[in-house]
Amino acid sequence: MSESVKKMNRKGREERKEKNEMNFASFAPFAVKPPPLPLPPEWLARDVAWSGRLAVWGRPRARHGLAWLLARSGDSIFWIAVIAVLLLRGQTLGWDLLWTVLATAVSVFIAKSIFKRERPSGPGRALSADKYSFPSGHAARVTAVAMTLSFAYPLWAVVWLVWATAVSLARVVLARHFLSDIIGGAIVGLVVSLLLQLFL
Repeated sequence: MSESVKKMNRKGREERKEKNEMNFASFAPFAVKPPPLPLPPEWLARDVAWSGRLAVWGRPRARHGLAWLLARSGDSIFWIAVIAVLLLRGQTLGWDLLWTVLATAVSVFIAKSIFKRERPSGPGRALSADKYSFPSGHAARVTAVAMTLSFAYPLWAVVWLVWATAVSLARVVLARHFLSDIIGGAIVGLVVSLLLQLFL
């Protein structure tokens, strides 16, 4: 490959990189820094930057649609329906999941009332059930559910945990949350599920 061709390819890569960075910087939901959590400023800056990059990555229709479907599989209404079916069939797993979902919802409600971190701005904000984002209710719920299912069906543990991770990341791709929100939610879900295993 000639030197001139290499220079042209290098210039093209730099132009594409600059364009992507401009798209990220102008992406409305993450253009304004969210109210701070008790974390170092540089961590919060990275949180906003990485969250914005994920949201920009998910803007194409196919990726956005996949993220939407994944997020729906973590909705509370979906798991209420699953739990109802299990209880009607007399399966004890239904009770385990019921307590998991309820305990997670209460824990997230309390945490959101304390931190009061606003969601990313943008069209998706109006579609959210509440205006606070930390910790993520979806991330907490799917993590707790995945742990409960892993205790019940350990051979499928990897599948449950991969699903929970995908659902959580989908919420960032849809610009409903920052990455720190889903990390906080995952921690809440993990703690709730472990406590329920100990005391129930």
